[in-house]
Amino acid sequence: MSSAVQFPLVIGWIAMLAGGIAFWRMSKGLPENQKHHGIAAMTIVFVAFANYLAMALGQGDMIHNGRDVFFARYIDWVITTPILLVSLAMVASKTLAPIRTLVCALIAADIYMIVTGLVGNLSESPYNYLWWLVSMVAFLVVLALIWGPLQKVAGQGAYRSEFSTLSLMLTVLWCCYPIVWLLGTSGAGLFSAAVESWFYLILDVTAKVGFGFVALNAVRKRS
Repeated sequence: MSSAVQFPLVIGWIAMLAGGIAFWRMSKGLPENQKHHGIAAMTIVFVAFANYLAMALGQGDMIHNGRDVFFARYIDWVITTPILLVSLAMVASKTLAPIRTLVCALIAADIYMIVTGLVGNLSESPYNYLWWLVSMVAFLVVLALIWGPLQKVAGQGAYRSEFSTLSLMLTVLWCCYPIVWLLGTSGAGLFSAAVESWFYLILDVTAKVGFGFVALNAVRKRS
């Protein structure tokens, strides 16, 4: 791994660790019945911290089909993105029990999206593009569930505006990931692994640390 690729990975684990410490401090000021928001935010960034640290140490990638595949990214995403969706659902609804079927559907579609994306990354052309399309179908299902039934639930709760902000934030950021995948080393190869690492770093920090700050600040203001 070149230093140009490694440097953004080092920045990544530092940013995630700092975010986790900040969320721990923010969570201390939450009432007991809102602590679960803090636990979700901390879990997301600490999982990301571990995966970025592994990649920075050269333990989260492998050479496959002549390319460096960062499998740790997919381990990160398959754990953290479902928790992000649960966190969004916790903003939409005071309790998850009434919407457990919807939450399960969101998680299932999300995991399917990540796993098929990994299969695409491990595939040679043109099969990588085929799996990218399959993953995108699952992604559209996730978006449909967020902006359809979950938004309807949020419209009946106390965090309507906060849900809209977080949903828009998540949608815009998550739409960027498949574009980076398609244009980067997993797809067309229009930019280098170093540039790709910077793109993923910016998206990960914003989608995890940024999302957590917005969510926790919203809960703190309403508590």
